[in-house]
Amino acid sequence: MKKRYLIAAGAYGLAGAALATKLWRRPRDVEWTQHAARFPNAERTRFVEVDGRRIHFQEAGDPGTPAILLIHGFCASKFVWNDVLLPIAAQGYRVVAPDLVGFGFSEKPRDGEYTIVSQSRMIVRLMDELSIERATLVGSSYGGAISATCALDYPERIERLVLVDAVINDEVKEQKLLRLAAAPVMGDLLSPLVLGSPRLMRWRMRQTYSNGNARLFDDARLNAQQLPLRS
Repeated sequence: MKKRYLIAAGAYGLAGAALATKLWRRPRDVEWTQHAARFPNAERTRFVEVDGRRIHFQEAGDPGTPAILLIHGFCASKFVWNDVLLPIAAQGYRVVAPDLVGFGFSEKPRDGEYTIVSQSRMIVRLMDELSIERATLVGSSYGGAISATCALDYPERIERLVLVDAVINDEVKEQKLLRLAAAPVMGDLLSPLVLGSPRLMRWRMRQTYSNGNARLFDDARLNAQQLPLRS
């Protein structure tokens, strides 16, 4: 019996050590200069400081044309707009696709306020930094909720609103994976393991694509989404 307990204790100890090592080695952030070659439209990347936070975005089109901001969803980045950034600009628009605070290559402050309201405030202040008086917002999922909040709180700044499968209630919080991620201590320990696993990320992302759009999912898309989440 004692031998069994010793083996179990040793196994738990090794598992704990492996987890601690993974957490310790997890990068605090991802540097754009180290990964720029892997991302489309890299030459259009810019950074600007908004409320003391470094915000990454890509921009295309004539600054004198009507502005469109593309707002990505939860656990995503501006990468989701890569295929439409230039085509929309070619239609006569100034297109800006930012990474929200905590996502992509934008700053990820440990003490940051990661709420829909705070993200919408950042979007409007980003518009201030770029001298954009009014803009059309296109928001996907969580980004749809942020865009709608911008329209409600800053109606004078929003020309039009386009919502793509927008989050409109709290039902998403009931998903098992997100409930686990939000759990005190347990979420802090397990979330990095889930986000750091290419296999789990591949499975999760595949669930978001319809059968008709399965061809759009590839390793480049997986790697682009997972890379910033590792931090």
